[in-house]
Amino acid sequence: MPGMTTIPQYRRFSVSAITLLICGMLLSSADAADKKTVTGAQIYQKLCIECHAKNGQGVTEKANPFQGQKSLAELTMLIEETMPEEDPELCQGEDAKQVAQYVFDRFFSPDEQDQSQASRIQLSHMTVRQYLYTTADLMSHFLGNARVTNKENGLRAEYFSTRNFKGDKRVEKRIDPVVSFQFGDKAPHEKIKNAEEFSMKWEGSVYVEETGDYEFIIKTENGARLWVNEQEPIIDEWVSSQGRAKEHKATIRLLGGRPYTLRLHVFKYKDKSSSISLEWKPPHKAQEVIPQRHLVPQQVPGTFIVSTEFPPDDSVSGYERGVAVSKSWDDATTSAALEIMTGVIKHLDRLAGTKPEAKDRRDKVQKFCHRFAELAFRRPLTAEQKTFFVDQHFQPELKTELAAKRSVLLILKSPRFLYTDREFAQPDDFTIASRLSYGLWDSMPDRQLYDAAKAGRLNKPEQIAQQAERMLNDPRAQAKLRYFFHHWLQLDEKEELAKDKALFPEFDDHVVADLRTSLDMFIDDVVWNGSSDYRQLLLADYVYMNSRLAKVYQVEMPEGESFQKVSLDKDKRAGVLTHPYLMANFAYHNLSSPIHRGVFVTRRLLGRSLKPPPQATEFKDGDFHAGMTTREKVAQITKPSACMSCHSIINPLGFSLEHFDAIGRYRKQEVKKDINASAELVSLTGDTVKFNGARDLAEYISQDQNAHAAFVDQLFHQAVKQPINAYGEKIRDDLTTRFEKSGYNIQQLLVEIMKVAALHQPQS
Repeated sequence: MPGMTTIPQYRRFSVSAITLLICGMLLSSADAADKKTVTGAQIYQKLCIECHAKNGQGVTEKANPFQGQKSLAELTMLIEETMPEEDPELCQGEDAKQVAQYVFDRFFSPDEQDQSQASRIQLSHMTVRQYLYTTADLMSHFLGNARVTNKENGLRAEYFSTRNFKGDKRVEKRIDPVVSFQFGDKAPHEKIKNAEEFSMKWEGSVYVEETGDYEFIIKTENGARLWVNEQEPIIDEWVSSQGRAKEHKATIRLLGGRPYTLRLHVFKYKDKSSSISLEWKPPHKAQEVIPQRHLVPQQVPGTFIVSTEFPPDDSVSGYERGVAVSKSWDDATTSAALEIMTGVIKHLDRLAGTKPEAKDRRDKVQKFCHRFAELAFRRPLTAEQKTFFVDQHFQPELKTELAAKRSVLLILKSPRFLYTDREFAQPDDFTIASRLSYGLWDSMPDRQLYDAAKAGRLNKPEQIAQQAERMLNDPRAQAKLRYFFHHWLQLDEKEELAKDKALFPEFDDHVVADLRTSLDMFIDDVVWNGSSDYRQLLLADYVYMNSRLAKVYQVEMPEGESFQKVSLDKDKRAGVLTHPYLMANFAYHNLSSPIHRGVFVTRRLLGRSLKPPPQATEFKDGDFHAGMTTREKVAQITKPSACMSCHSIINPLGFSLEHFDAIGRYRKQEVKKDINASAELVSLTGDTVKFNGARDLAEYISQDQNAHAAFVDQLFHQAVKQPINAYGEKIRDDLTTRFEKSGYNIQQLLVEIMKVAALHQPQS
């Protein structure tokens, strides 16, 4: 601004660009005489454009773009209290109101914010997760689907009185809930008379909930082999350890929401003792005996899982999208295609339903390639596509295997496979089927959905809703929703969750793993049982605990390793908001953190945006006087006016959660002072909301329409992988209204989202 010193960029904050120059302009003596008649627009045109530009986009090295969410009351108060920074008293009363009104209407109103956000559907290839799930399901179409129909848990166990698993020597057949036995020098069954020689095997499937690397461990001094989703054992230690129990480990990638065949064989021959324990270390969890709830006695076909490493997906928009194309991504798709091609050739006769010596083998392999291409492209092939992708390779001079290799490789490198939605015309039934399957499963359509598309039964909202409701019952939908909730609650943004061992010696890796399981079980219970009510995510007064957690969090419950639903004092606990795992995640290693908790609530639960802090300020506990509470420390460090632009929102939200310490345990005092969890927040409507603890905050969020809209936004983005505004100016409001009318039913919201996305016709 003419006549004023430019404030360095690092000192600016979310609305300093608004207020510094706006209020500074009133210093002009010429303007002072007429300031009552000058409108906010005139003032902006005269003195603000130089730094802020005509449309508020900001000028490099002078001002940042206008962005974020501020209520009119917040803007007015901020201008009166902090601007200009050199002398805030120069811009008061009507002047501040006039300036705030113009800036709010022009740049910060909800309508303007909606219009300013990106609203273009981008051409997108599969995300890494979608590629893994799609290729697994593509191969499973021919190899057999891994679906469990048996509701019983545990593994089928067989015990033999010989080391060779001879059928006539079997003495017992039963279901064992887990595999964890210490037999010592005794036989495992009373019918086995010779304790020096026997064998045992356990068979069934293991169900996994998250995608990632799983480490399987067997502990035994005897000979053992373990198979997991493989025709070859992943652990092969078919020799004894001469009486010394050892750990044998192997790591394998598995996809969440699926069962995998599992077999464990063990024998003893003249060893001094016998024991066996089947354990694992899932992603983000501690090593443990594989729990009964993850084991089923039914065996399933193997699942083909690509091992190629892909570059991370673009997540600039706040959710993973396949919009970035790079050499490393192209190389990864080639490597993965070669890996799949190798798997196809290895199982070619099984895939094509033929035998090596069959006279019609070549014809059947060619037909398999036709079907493979049709499923990969998620629609029937034209005559030209059949020729290009398959038939041209099956020339007499080429061997059948080479023809199949070329065909499969060409199919898997085609954009028709790699890009999930390339249609910019009116979507047909096959496009709708793909949008549904990728929105709900992150994978290709199943037989039932594909058949519905073939029959032309996917072009009406009620038909789409019927299919979506069916698809929600599939474990893949449950896995995708769990993935969404982990993202929404920011569960995976920390490498590890560790606390000060001197202060919290009981908070070990097993407690952390149990807490994560507890949170997952709570979310599953709310979403998949009963009314699927979003509000219960925030208001429910129960948690899932086992005896280990009960001891740490001082909750009375029966002894046992299994998790049970435990009701707590509803005045102290409020759903995910106060779940110990979440409270511990948003805390320091030795202290609670109102700032981290407040930022989480602001951004994720209320959907309000925050600018980065104007300057990096490290919270150093040692810099404060002894005897200060965490609240007092945070209030002191965020007191500067430059901080309060955002901390006027962050602090009240974080302070309302101060009853929970660094491990999420409820407390009444800190440093011998009563906890003060009261707070006041100015809402986007300008109302002042008062909280007195976590329960009040949870009630407010559960009733706040902006929070409802924020949840709609985040679920839409995770499902569709496109910006919600690109589907129409009123779609967010319409979906939020439908959400509220459904009783805040999360499953029904997902169905409504898919109806919108499936039938949408993008503009080219």
